[in-house]
Amino acid sequence: MKKLFLALPLLLIFLTACGSQYDPEIEQVIELENEHLADLGDNVNLTRDTSDIYIYADGGYVGIRYDNAAGDEQQAVYEETGTDTYERHDGMPEEAENLTREYEEENR
Repeated sequence: MKKLFLALPLLLIFLTACGSQYDPEIEQVIELENEHLADLGDNVNLTRDTSDIYIYADGGYVGIRYDNAAGDEQQAVYEETGTDTYERHDGMPEEAENLTREYEEENR
């Protein structure tokens, strides 16, 4: 029984330490979307915990879905155009519509 009590916390630590291989892309897209919202005057501070994230094409496309300050659902897709450079789209670009989702986080 003591082994179980010791193993459970260790397992939880191990699982939380294993982040997504897409963490850098996700963090960058959240930062870019926060900048976009600030430019629009929408004072929402998006975080990973308040957004749904979708990854396509090995990080080539990162989708984000969240609720804006008025509570309306918003969605954007960021297309990687170079190393650490993304272009924002209001929806999935036509050339990427048939891509399979490789990773997702639904947090909201």
